[in-house]
Amino acid sequence: MTDRANSSTSTTNWRNPKPLATDVLEKPARMLPKMRLEELATVMLLTFAILDQYFPIGIVLTGVLFLYITIVHGDFIYRSYLTLNRDLTGLALIIDVKIDLWWRLHQNKGIHELFLDIVRKNPKKAAMIDIEKGTTETFEEFNAHCNRYANYFQGLGYRSGDVVALYMENSVEFVAAWMGLAKIGVVTAWINSNLKREQLVHCITASKTKAIITSVTLQNMLMDAIDEKLFRVDGIDVYSVGEPKKNSGFKNLQIKLNSQSISEPKTLDIIDFKSVLCFIYTSGTTGMPKAAVMKHFRYYSIAVGAAKSFKIRSSDRMYVSMPIYHTAAGIIGVGQALLGGSSCVIRKKFSASNFWRDCVKYDCTVSQYIGEICRYLLAQPVVEEESRHIMRLMVGNGLRAEIWQPFVDRFRVRIGELYGSTEGTSSLVNIDGHVGACGFLPISPLTKKMHPVRLIKVDDVTGEAIRTANGLCIACNPGESGAMVSTIRKNNPLLQFEGYLNKKETNKKIIRDVFAKGDSCFLTGDLLHWDRLGYVYFKDRTGDTFRWKGENVSTTEVEAILHPITGLSDATVYGVEVPSREGRVGMASVVRAMSNDENESQFVQRVGARLSSSLTSYAIPQFIRICEDVEKTGTFKLVKTNLQRLGIMDTPSDSIYIFNSENRNFVPFDQELRCKVSLGSYPF
Repeated sequence: MTDRANSSTSTTNWRNPKPLATDVLEKPARMLPKMRLEELATVMLLTFAILDQYFPIGIVLTGVLFLYITIVHGDFIYRSYLTLNRDLTGLALIIDVKIDLWWRLHQNKGIHELFLDIVRKNPKKAAMIDIEKGTTETFEEFNAHCNRYANYFQGLGYRSGDVVALYMENSVEFVAAWMGLAKIGVVTAWINSNLKREQLVHCITASKTKAIITSVTLQNMLMDAIDEKLFRVDGIDVYSVGEPKKNSGFKNLQIKLNSQSISEPKTLDIIDFKSVLCFIYTSGTTGMPKAAVMKHFRYYSIAVGAAKSFKIRSSDRMYVSMPIYHTAAGIIGVGQALLGGSSCVIRKKFSASNFWRDCVKYDCTVSQYIGEICRYLLAQPVVEEESRHIMRLMVGNGLRAEIWQPFVDRFRVRIGELYGSTEGTSSLVNIDGHVGACGFLPISPLTKKMHPVRLIKVDDVTGEAIRTANGLCIACNPGESGAMVSTIRKNNPLLQFEGYLNKKETNKKIIRDVFAKGDSCFLTGDLLHWDRLGYVYFKDRTGDTFRWKGENVSTTEVEAILHPITGLSDATVYGVEVPSREGRVGMASVVRAMSNDENESQFVQRVGARLSSSLTSYAIPQFIRICEDVEKTGTFKLVKTNLQRLGIMDTPSDSIYIFNSENRNFVPFDQELRCKVSLGSYPF
């Protein structure tokens, strides 16, 4: 399906999904009206009496039983009928993935050995294409590249269990480094290339690394942390893939690698499917990044699970522009080449203006995405390449419902939305392209104990699990929202929770006595909605809500209202404390795109009009801060903690506006209004 005709056919199905849920979600259809018990009994007796006069007793009883089932369970039967094809497809997918994983567990080969199988099958096929460097390496050449790393570090005495930190941007070099080191059992710590100073030091020291490999462009960040004496590099070798800075003390790794053997390294260490492969850090949206332990089988299950879910093939070309130090690009993206034989096209950093040009130039058929980049692409002016690309599939997470269909309609691609976390034990996938959903859970009660993923009810304010009198959690039913948990089973490799390097952080993510005494689950920390057809929608992160005027406000939902505004570059919403008020009041920090056609005041009024017309009064942010920029993580997630600490205090470069509820517009937050707020007299 890489040709345009097949791609177009596939896209059509995704552009026009079956009209399953829209009308059924809140007002479920029924085959007959719902009745009270006494009404039901009366209907049943009358029906029995009438039919008994004309038909044999057996037929009468059968008819009455059918009528009973129709009245009592008609809604469930109807919903089950609507979702039967999806659920059977999902069941077949789960069986396929589990059989594959159990077979790999039986083989007990590490990722590096499985990669060698791919190399032997496709030695001359393009494996890795580096856009910035303009280089293409075949599988045979890329394997030789990896072996140079393996042989060099093995010659230095590195062995299984040692740790090497990779502080590099997207590049073929990054992938070659971790794959080469994996061949000798060395664990790599994938450091976010956007980190600096304290966060950078935290990630390096937490991994207990013996060496750091960095790029020429990131040397200054590393040197800055060293010069500020934030950490000591005594006993840590620092390598630069390229010419080191003068007086840095870094070693030129490129020169060392050029003289190394390209033969397969030999090691006596046991490196198998259950060995630790790498540490992948969480994005750190609400605090310091945490190093999640990634084993070989976990890497395999994520990469191959995505491939089977969305039918990614060896003939595909995967475009990777998201940071490969994270799971989404580093496993779901790059993993398709390493374990599936696809070709991987790597760009150093995502570029909205170059996205479709790259896809056309390199004949890319699949891309990895996060929701924010889809919004960036939609905001771009129309270019010729949009109609020339052969992209058939984009796989990722976080695509908002309000831009999903416009994105598919404009770019003619299939969306493969999924939900999961680096450290989690299970995931969800949207296999039928239902708009806005990140996956599904079967609605049948029979699947509850079999499925490893459930939603539990939590307190709206604290985010803590609500428990019954016997101390167990309360499972959500279709039509309800709750926190997602996934089963942990120590005797099942597929459901083991490896957690983080920091055991204290690991324990924070485990919730015990969930559905039975003594059981345990991984707590994702995310709120999801499970609709009556079984589709699951990401709702918010626990903690990404605030309470105002006795109501809970979802920051994600308010941000979704802001994002489509023309002239708005970025926006984040959070709750801030104000004097003499319970809870937190909403504040939106927005970055305005430069324009000569509109001044700041006019822009703010447009934002205010959008908020007022789209949100209930308690959900409207009462403050708007105009920022020059909003801090983001490496995957474009907005960091709110610093802005929350700043509160309603202004900074020299920021303007703040406050909502006037009487006129329903925003006015400058001047000294007079500041006094009213501080005294608690402002009429919010």
